[in-house]
Amino acid sequence: MVLKGVSPAKVLVVSTSPDAVNHNATIRDALRGGFEDVLGAPAVRASPLELAEDAVAEFGPSLVVALGSVAVDAADLRALARGVRRAGARLAFWLHDDPYEFDYAPRAEDLADHVFTNDRWALPHYRHSSVSHLPLAACRRTHDRPVRPMAQRALDLFFCGAAFPNRIALLERAQASLAARRVEVRGAGWPASLPFAENTRLTPSGMADRASAARLTLAIGRDLDIANRRFRLPASTPGPRVFEAALAGAPQLCFAAGLEILDYFEEGREILLFDDVLEIDDAIARSHREPAAFEAMAERARARALDAHTYAHRARTILAVMAA
Repeated sequence: MVLKGVSPAKVLVVSTSPDAVNHNATIRDALRGGFEDVLGAPAVRASPLELAEDAVAEFGPSLVVALGSVAVDAADLRALARGVRRAGARLAFWLHDDPYEFDYAPRAEDLADHVFTNDRWALPHYRHSSVSHLPLAACRRTHDRPVRPMAQRALDLFFCGAAFPNRIALLERAQASLAARRVEVRGAGWPASLPFAENTRLTPSGMADRASAARLTLAIGRDLDIANRRFRLPASTPGPRVFEAALAGAPQLCFAAGLEILDYFEEGREILLFDDVLEIDDAIARSHREPAAFEAMAERARARALDAHTYAHRARTILAVMAA
């Protein structure tokens, strides 16, 4: 891959906020691994934001990918951009909290050669002249698991994520119908009203382990805006957990908040959709009646993730766009 006449490409992946407040530093490492798969390890480095200027000067990249949220006031993104310009490199921002923080987007637009947004519906609302939609993905090194037989899965239902209000409300409505099931919810902020929920953060690898041990893994999007007043954009693109759980060999039951998910996985063959909480227990019961069908669904979803939705695939897209 050649970037604007620079060969071979050297890529530096940096965070857009200091690690002390960055809850998604593992995505930086996953993207670094994706670039390593494409370019080889010597051509790729990663750095927290607080060390990024030194990393740019020492490594001399041709491309710097700034990944994350730009809502943190303490993040000196202008200093990062100045360092990138001094090195003669190009700067791409990959914002992974659209549309929930879309009002902060001008911070990236003012500095970037190109902006990648995780959300398709946010794309036409940018004013930057060079913007692309790029969903998040799964990390082959962290999330990939062989598909377990249903008989070896200790859980009926698993969910991992922060306790946003829409997720709490959905699981509270489902609670009575799930009373006889083996349910595990992990994350932060879950109320005591949900006895199967535990306020424990799992590592990405731990999440994959638990998802691979469940007959069904729930996918429920986020519904909590931080700074989305200008256009009040609804989220369109599924979050990374859908890709991660698929790679972990987990049959998934995805809340049908929108249909863009069908661009990534086929309903009925690779995932299941639901829009009523009573369908959750029905799907669990079906997994007990038809274990082979659910194993096959998980195999197809894992194959789809390996074929199209790892960070190596996203790295190739970034390189292609930035070389154009």
